[in-house]
Amino acid sequence: MNMRWLPAALLAASVFGTGPGAHAAAYPADGALDFTVLRDGEEIGTHVLRFAASANGGVDVDIETDIEVSMMFVTVYRFEHEGHEHWENGRLATLESRTDDDGEDHELVVTADDDAIRVSDNGVGAERPAGLLPASLWNNAIVAAPRTVLLNTLDGSAMAVSVETLGNEEVRGLAGPVTASHYRLSGDLLRELWYDPQGVLVKVRFSAEDGSNIEYVLR
Repeated sequence: MNMRWLPAALLAASVFGTGPGAHAAAYPADGALDFTVLRDGEEIGTHVLRFAASANGGVDVDIETDIEVSMMFVTVYRFEHEGHEHWENGRLATLESRTDDDGEDHELVVTADDDAIRVSDNGVGAERPAGLLPASLWNNAIVAAPRTVLLNTLDGSAMAVSVETLGNEEVRGLAGPVTASHYRLSGDLLRELWYDPQGVLVKVRFSAEDGSNIEYVLR
């Protein structure tokens, strides 16, 4: 069964990024976002982000996704992803990820500077425009403009997306129900995203290729 539908994939918050052109971003004060992944309401895995301030004033983000879909006690789809982002002065400096998308493997290395973003996917190099934000979704700067281009964190491709603001909605937050801002991404990436009043990601939703409903909800 082909189910290649996973990522391209929060109360008190810290903010980084003050330099020219930097993207301010919020992350949880306790340094972690721990999501349960649901498929049509049933748990199929986890999506965990961990944030840590680095010695040079930057921020390191570790991302781990582990998903398994089974039918009649047989695994029909498996997705494993480990990523590491390093940010300096509010800008992405490096990104590394390893992904097993149901047998399709990617090993991505990204370096960024003021001139370009250089990517290598399974040893094949390419350049992307400087300043692209990764589509790891936690950074609410990705919804700041009606149209944007995001960096795919699996294979390093560029994804053109449109952003629609859908208003406010009560969802589960880090410390109970919270009124969150709801957005829809369309184009090369289809996602619905909710950010709390501090700008921290609290929920993700999208439709899988098989029509099932996928949600990331905080534990």
